[in-house]
Amino acid sequence: MFCPKCGTNVPDNSMNCPTCGQPLATQQQPYQQPYQQPYQQPYQQPYMVPVAQPGKGFAIASLILGIISFFFFPIVTGTLGIIFGAVAKNKGNGGLSTAGLVLSILGIVLWLIMLIFLQGVVSSLGF
Repeated sequence: MFCPKCGTNVPDNSMNCPTCGQPLATQQQPYQQPYQQPYQQPYQQPYMVPVAQPGKGFAIASLILGIISFFFFPIVTGTLGIIFGAVAKNKGNGGLSTAGLVLSILGIVLWLIMLIFLQGVVSSLGF
């Protein structure tokens, strides 16, 4: 056994520590750590902090104008869609702005192809 005061190794049948003179108990109980209930925090809803999405409004506008450019005034709506998509992309918004850019460009290209086709049809009819 060890002396609780100085830590000296003492024979089991000793009544006092030979180094410091500390009285020793005749029967020492083995040390048991008292039961501690683990700390449990009550359930709380995590606080959601909104993430800033710069250029999201421009990206949505670009996407809508890109879709509209297939049907109405493609030179105006397609051009605005390209501008808004480029602004949103420069602000760091990638997904919607890319879709808006692609749809706007496709709307303008299809409009130009349609004009070339109609010009060929009109010229072949002799107007």
